[in-house]
Amino acid sequence: MERKVVIKWLKIFSISFLILSLGGLIDFILFSTIINVTLDSEQYTILAIIFQSGFMSFHAALLWIVLLSIFSAYIVLSYSIFKVASKNTLDDKILAKFLLLIGLFLIIGSFITLSFLVLLGNSTIDTGLTTVIFHNSSAIGAMMWSYFIFVVYCFLVSGLIFGGIGLKWTLLIQEEETSND
Repeated sequence: MERKVVIKWLKIFSISFLILSLGGLIDFILFSTIINVTLDSEQYTILAIIFQSGFMSFHAALLWIVLLSIFSAYIVLSYSIFKVASKNTLDDKILAKFLLLIGLFLIIGSFITLSFLVLLGNSTIDTGLTTVIFHNSSAIGAMMWSYFIFVVYCFLVSGLIFGGIGLKWTLLIQEEETSND
């Protein structure tokens, strides 16, 4: 594999990864603060339902905080990938392992994110009079919720691609080393 091509695509990936992560973080914050839900003829924001109203269990607040932390970690990861690609000081063997680790991190992190999204989405809002499943609370909320799922699936596919590229490049480097010996 050519190093220039890998570095170029790593930079492109990190920028697109940053855009998706920032979009996910902004969408998550907007989803929580702007969307109003009518419960028992009163208007609540999603953030108020999760943290203040007592309509949801304690684990929903923890899930919200963890999801916010995960999107922030994705932003930090994309920035660090861009810095590594920009410096271009790593040798091929370490860069190949770096790509493999990025892929593994993205796969594991995306599955964890997806499971937390499912847990939060399937949480119930119990007001005493009505019970609503969280992700079915409004039409706009459902569309914004779909964006979270889209972002996580993009990260999963990216993890598979980068893990595969890193593994293939590592194997090619090892094959060259063994044939030279």
